[in-house]
Amino acid sequence: MIPLGPEPSIYYLLSHLSREGFDDIVIIVGGPLKSQIIGYLGDGSKLGLRITYEVEPEGLRIGTAGSLKLAEHLLDDTFLVAQADTLTEITLKEAVNFHRVHAAHATIVLTRVKDPSNFGVAVLDEDSAIIEFQEKPRTEEMRSNLVSTGFYIMEPDSLDYIKEEKWDFAKDLFPKFLELRKKLSGFASDAFWVDIGSLNGYLKGVRYVVEKASRPHDGNYGKLPCSSIDKEAQLGRQAQIIGPALIEHGVTIEDGAKIRQYCVLKRNSRVSTGTVLDSSVIMERATIGSNCTIIDSVIGQSAVLQENITVEGSIIGPGCVIGDRVEVLKGSRIWPNIMIGEDKIVNGIVAAPLEKAFYFYTGFGQYTGLLAATIENFVEALQKVNIESIEFHSKRRDFERWTRDVLDSNDLADGIEDLRERGLTGEELRCRLIEVTKKWADTISSPRIDV
Repeated sequence: MIPLGPEPSIYYLLSHLSREGFDDIVIIVGGPLKSQIIGYLGDGSKLGLRITYEVEPEGLRIGTAGSLKLAEHLLDDTFLVAQADTLTEITLKEAVNFHRVHAAHATIVLTRVKDPSNFGVAVLDEDSAIIEFQEKPRTEEMRSNLVSTGFYIMEPDSLDYIKEEKWDFAKDLFPKFLELRKKLSGFASDAFWVDIGSLNGYLKGVRYVVEKASRPHDGNYGKLPCSSIDKEAQLGRQAQIIGPALIEHGVTIEDGAKIRQYCVLKRNSRVSTGTVLDSSVIMERATIGSNCTIIDSVIGQSAVLQENITVEGSIIGPGCVIGDRVEVLKGSRIWPNIMIGEDKIVNGIVAAPLEKAFYFYTGFGQYTGLLAATIENFVEALQKVNIESIEFHSKRRDFERWTRDVLDSNDLADGIEDLRERGLTGEELRCRLIEVTKKWADTISSPRIDV
């Protein structure tokens, strides 16, 4: 539901599927946004689609492949799986024809990237059959530059091989196909594709949508001029809009503010005098004070940035308040509703207000005196808290709940859950928890390489 321009990202994915001839859509929804998704899309008729919804059960961890089992009763013919955090122009109907011609059990749609080291890599034989997967290989080990786009064409009996709801496509299902010698083909395309799940990918998707909207085209995204400025937006006489940019209803841009290329200002946001925006997205009702510089960043809903603030290559969550003269360094992430005092330098991940911090106990009512309000705090506490506390929280699944509910990270929670299920204890559990957490933090803070 994150906006890429005038519409949320799912709109652009479904519009592309509609143009490619896919009109019968099953959407598997879960989590707190499921009602928002269903309310926005309805029955799909506005996009020329028929949409059926399957809702994930509350509190159940379901993998990407495991989720298909929820829709098994609806999948009685060859079907396409589409991950919803992608934007593409790949001709998916050609991929379906390729799948049928090659009589494949399943086909993965692939694209070429400059650096596959951050992706799962597929190795093909001369008949376009996948013979090997490499997960984030080192440069000297790479045997291909083809990576998965998150689009798969599958047959209904593929669902028979999904053994449990936690199964993932890349980690579990596709390796099982290779093990059983089921034909797994790879359809390679050089058409535009981006994973919007990273900041760089998201901003690349925004740029794509804004460019589409800024020149004559076939109407896929509606008729928009070079810089689309809503008639109810208020622009100071000395405000500069270089564009292309999208400026929505109720936006205020004061005198002396500069809006450079590929900016999106959502409804009722405000940019004060002397502030410069470049390749950034300002969400609804956010306020940017005077003489700020915001580059390659996302400012969340209702966030308030005061004066003389610099933000580069970072995400500031909804409801945050950032004090005067704060510098947010590239790669930083500030979680929702955080207050940052004036004259601070933010470098890394600021995770939670104190009321949502993680408090370390060794047992019920036995507080250790340690708490974690940031990822850095969490790692530091794991390094020095006694092992009884770590084992206590691990058995109770407290680490998993905190990372899902407060950090909003299923990836980190899944990694911690795997350690618990393996029965790790003592110093091995401590070391592996620290390793998994640091790896996640590095991934979040370090933008992926553009493709």
